Amino acid sequence: MVRVLDTAKDARLLVLEDALKRLNEMVGNRKLKLHVDYSKLGTTLQQAGSLIYEVKYSYVPAPKVAELEATQKIVESVADFRSILEEAIKIAGYKPATMNETLSLADVFYAFRITESLIQKLREFDDEPAHAVDIIAVEVSQVQAVPDSKNLFECRCTDGSRIWKIVTNIHGIEAGSKLACAVLPPVDMMGVVSEAMFLGGDSLPDDTALGLLKSPPSSVLDQARAQVLQIIKRMT
Repeated sequence: MVRVLDTAKDARLLVLEDALKRLNEMVGNRKLKLHVDYSKLGTTLQQAGSLIYEVKYSYVPAPKVAELEATQKIVESVADFRSILEEAIKIAGYKPATMNETLSLADVFYAFRITESLIQKLREFDDEPAHAVDIIAVEVSQVQAVPDSKNLFECRCTDGSRIWKIVTNIHGIEAGSKLACAVLPPVDMMGVVSEAMFLGGDSLPDDTALGLLKSPPSSVLDQARAQVLQIIKRMT
């Protein structure tokens, strides 16, 4: 029996909707001091935004949602947005000049990641809310105290393909540790942008492959689920 998905409540689609809102806020408020065709960016987002409700209320199994023309067009529109923005960044040699710009740029790339991974999530994962964001294994390369903070630590980590900056209040994390984290909306923590969140301080087994964790421990799923539900709650 094929299970029909309650797409209106599916966390993957709700987190996608939140990601599109973040992109719209960046464009509408001109949050990046960058010479870019904001009207063209807005047009690509309008194309995506006009289709989100068609996807949310499709009420078909998740693999079918992945194959919907509306779903494909949303992903393609955001890919076009990314191409326009990255080209402008490259031409200008742009680097954020303030904390607000740094946070906004991190927010944009978080939204890109959410959109780009949507189809894979619909095809390969169930509707467990924790799977609405990426749960990845990272290896810590550096730990240092956050200036002017008594209880925060900035960790530089790798997932095998890129460097992540994660701010945490978990004590005892050391270089070489492998930990699970969730890729969440970035936050400013005492002047440092945290791009993800450790899902507990327990180290993963040494032989854990870096990158996407397709079968995370239940304790990791529980913590990721709580964070996803917070994202959804803030949308209402």
